[in-house]
Amino acid sequence: MAETKPVIRKADMLPAPVIALVQSLVPDCGALLPADITTEQFRAALWLELTGRQSLHDCYPLSLRECVVKAATYGMLPGRDCHFVPFQDKKAKEKKATFVPNYFGVLRAIYRTGMVEQAFAEVVFTNDVYDLDYGRTPMLIHKPPRKNRGVGEGAYGFIQVKGSSRPLIHYMDPDDLDRVRRRAPAHDQGPWVSDLNEMKRKTVMKNVAKYAQLTPILHELLEQDDLRELEDIPEDRHQQNIIDLFGDTHGSPNAPSGTRDTGKVETSSHDTDTEPARETEPLVVAPRAQKTPSPDEPAWKLTLRAHRDTIAHMAVSGIESEENRARLDDLLDSMDFALSPLGTTTDAQGHGLADAVLQWVDMAKEA
Repeated sequence: MAETKPVIRKADMLPAPVIALVQSLVPDCGALLPADITTEQFRAALWLELTGRQSLHDCYPLSLRECVVKAATYGMLPGRDCHFVPFQDKKAKEKKATFVPNYFGVLRAIYRTGMVEQAFAEVVFTNDVYDLDYGRTPMLIHKPPRKNRGVGEGAYGFIQVKGSSRPLIHYMDPDDLDRVRRRAPAHDQGPWVSDLNEMKRKTVMKNVAKYAQLTPILHELLEQDDLRELEDIPEDRHQQNIIDLFGDTHGSPNAPSGTRDTGKVETSSHDTDTEPARETEPLVVAPRAQKTPSPDEPAWKLTLRAHRDTIAHMAVSGIESEENRARLDDLLDSMDFALSPLGTTTDAQGHGLADAVLQWVDMAKEA
């Protein structure tokens, strides 16, 4: 009679502390999960994520706990909407698990706000027919060929907010995306190499969602993901990244983004945008000291300057909803940073910010 081999269950592949952590934590996470995810679904997805990544087994237990809680809080299924990635903390000299949402997780979080009719991101390939007009009524044309799309280059994110006639469209050219990639600690490995196009979609989707100013919890998710990408970069690596991005500027991260060490000046198609800023309605607020616009200033900066006091007035007394006032406060902070001498806002980001401002102004006029 043939000897029967023992069946090894997936649970047996996990260390006892990890099993105890899951068993004790998942029931409590049930109260955090949104209505469209059950506790059993979350438990099954979590189990698969942990058993499929043995590198997580020796991570600091509290870091795993934090990952699980974040996944439940943001309504993401591990392995589908997000991943737990092991990360060597050189300061604490221990391995920690890090919560990392993917493109589909960010998209799911955007739709879950209930404030969006449509949201998506696409990569533009060299053989695609693509045209984007940032005007009073944005016009987007993107027609991929049936085959041989070529090489992926830029990418754009699209959000249509409910009740708004103006969609938010944010395009990032290859140089913009490469700057984001280089800022990531793992820019030469991991998803930026194996899943480059998905990372491009995630990047533009995050940026356009920031300009949409949807909900505080979504804003928190996006901000935390940005901070994670900048964590624990060694000083020598950080300085080299600055040189790679901005050229030899004596280590100043505030050098013009169009100047590199090659001496070549980069230009954007938006730099010559001549769309005039829309006039604002008279406001009963103290005028804010404004910098005299430069003749060469891009149109998006003119738009921000023209409507800065309008947004400030709306944040103070023009909006009844506390949630919307918080969103306007965040928008105002972004505007002030973009207009400050230390601002490092790219043209693509500036146009997205201007779109968000004009959207709020239109809503105020319709009210």
